[in-house]
Amino acid sequence: MAKCVAFVLALLVAGGLGQTPTTLRNTVPGEFPSVVVITTPTPRLYCLGTVLNEYHVLTAAPCVLTNDNMRIFPPRLVHVIGGDLTIMPVGIHRQTRAVEHIFVHENYRPHTNENSFAVIRLAEPFDLPSNVIEEVEIQTRILPDGHPCDVVRWFRPGGTGEPTSVPRQQAFNVNIRNRDVCISRRPWELTIREDLLCMELTVANINTIEGDLMFCDGRLAAILSFVWFRTVGDVETMHIAATQPRFHSHWINQQLNRTQPMPEGWNPVEF
Repeated sequence: MAKCVAFVLALLVAGGLGQTPTTLRNTVPGEFPSVVVITTPTPRLYCLGTVLNEYHVLTAAPCVLTNDNMRIFPPRLVHVIGGDLTIMPVGIHRQTRAVEHIFVHENYRPHTNENSFAVIRLAEPFDLPSNVIEEVEIQTRILPDGHPCDVVRWFRPGGTGEPTSVPRQQAFNVNIRNRDVCISRRPWELTIREDLLCMELTVANINTIEGDLMFCDGRLAAILSFVWFRTVGDVETMHIAATQPRFHSHWINQQLNRTQPMPEGWNPVEF
């Protein structure tokens, strides 16, 4: 009987988590200190990354690729901004760094969003320890369905239902949804890959892009890979799939000591 009661309570708790309203908020200093902004000469505007150590930043592959996903941006055109939550005014603790090398996962596939990772090596290190920048902790544990997490994004003015203001860091709460019941973005795909986490929102005016970051229990759990929408009746639901770096930790760690640049002319679209 005790086991039955515990099981029912667990279901009630999970159900309550799944019904938590999504709230978009501005972040505050020290809330996500490993998060940085990556700037490139592209209409994508601002992409996010997270600090692995003083010389390296982890991000999604599209954040450092041209819009056609066929070329990596020259490092001299890419900059990383840490320690600030807004573009303007510039905070007194902001650290801006040029980039020396960019390593994109060799098996990144734009058409399926597989292996969507890139490691950026800075030309000069971040000043650590710091009161505004911190090395990220990567979530290595399995997260249960219904687990509460936060998605961090860089607010881009002019989105649907959003007021025009200065770009800044924001976050919204999500709950993990079971992959087996998360409807895929393509009708011929019946499942979501094991290295993905799935979420869904009924708030359709929260814009996200590849590279936005998902934190659970203060640790980096996933990097957003793709978003799709499904309408049932009058309700439109936004589905989000995010890739877990814990499945790719070996590749990530290899890049920290990598001495060879990416092959000249490397193009993920050719594969």
